[in-house]
Amino acid sequence: MAGDPAQPRSRMFHVGGRPMRTWNVHVGCEFLCTYCSARRLATTRLKHSPRYLDGFSPHLVETEFGRKFKPGDFVFVGYMGDISFASRPIIIDICRIIQEQPEVNFLFCSKSPLHYWSWNIHWPDNLYLGSTIETNRDYKLTRAPAPMYRYMAMRAIDYAKKFLSIEPICDFDLDLMLSWIVEINPDIIEVGADNYHKGLPEPPWDKVEKLLTHLKANFPTVVEKVGLENLCNRKSVTQKNNHQVANAMFYDPVIGGWH
Repeated sequence: MAGDPAQPRSRMFHVGGRPMRTWNVHVGCEFLCTYCSARRLATTRLKHSPRYLDGFSPHLVETEFGRKFKPGDFVFVGYMGDISFASRPIIIDICRIIQEQPEVNFLFCSKSPLHYWSWNIHWPDNLYLGSTIETNRDYKLTRAPAPMYRYMAMRAIDYAKKFLSIEPICDFDLDLMLSWIVEINPDIIEVGADNYHKGLPEPPWDKVEKLLTHLKANFPTVVEKVGLENLCNRKSVTQKNNHQVANAMFYDPVIGGWH
């Protein structure tokens, strides 16, 4: 399957040129990812909002149950948190609402995709099941299950609509990462970088380019999000600095003169 090189870059995922919508019917998370922007937002700028008075503790937001979306929308459920912290009865209620809007696509994206198994639910046809796998390596950036366990859970799910988020991308082993993705067989893949300067172990741009080339050649939808190009820009700056250092003149006190 050929990739779609014309997909737009955005901080949010796009479908048909339209940005992903969010439905925060369940918020909060206890994985404490070091790079989490949602937790920072909930505990700073949104800390006086009624839904974040308890910080980032997971809970249902019942007032969101009445939300309706437009046909063709792509909706991230529980963007401000991780949906795995919802109970099975809550997930059943959410899925009922999802089924009532068949012309809208919805997304669960969790760092604990094993919950898709433990909930033991017949999923609506318009729901994507997804996970974040930033790398194949375990950099201890989160209390969530290690990347290997997320991969194993996603690989084992026999489901047509899978979503994979490689964001924020961290340094990885190309062949192993590609083999994981092939075995997961996601319908949609998004790739993004560390946009919040958290000092993550980022991969060199050459490796990212190779990954993207393979993904676009073999998967139907691959989205490069805004900020990913910064990895390329950082490479250019580093090369420029190295070139300047290599060509700088220095004074040799032994033989005298500038060289």
